[in-house]
Amino acid sequence: MNVTAGLATATIVAGAAVGFASPARADDFSGTFIPNGPGLHSTWVVTPCGSDCARIADSSGWTVDAHRWEGVWRFMVDLPDGTKCNNDGGLPGTVSFKVDASRQEGTMLTTNPALGCPWALAPGYSNPVFFTLTRT
Repeated sequence: MNVTAGLATATIVAGAAVGFASPARADDFSGTFIPNGPGLHSTWVVTPCGSDCARIADSSGWTVDAHRWEGVWRFMVDLPDGTKCNNDGGLPGTVSFKVDASRQEGTMLTTNPALGCPWALAPGYSNPVFFTLTRT
């Protein structure tokens, strides 16, 4: 009789632990990530900064707040090499990022390229460039 009561108590406790454990949200955008794509050579530390707001601190020195809109995190950054030139050079430019945190992928697009690329933008940089994120 004591064994049965002990098993019942253990089952209730185990069930309560499972019931109270909160599942990880698939669209959670917080933690440390490595962006994998052309020209991306850094680490992002992402922390919540309010409702639908995530602060991204890049290991290269910039920090920006991303905001979720229509299920995608969006932010823009002025980067010293944000304009990719056709001669493999780089100039300053504004880059717009869109991140689908649930899929750990996104796109980036130079939205305000610097003038002065000797042979215009590098191929593909007038269209969004795909990248992935690796959670560390």
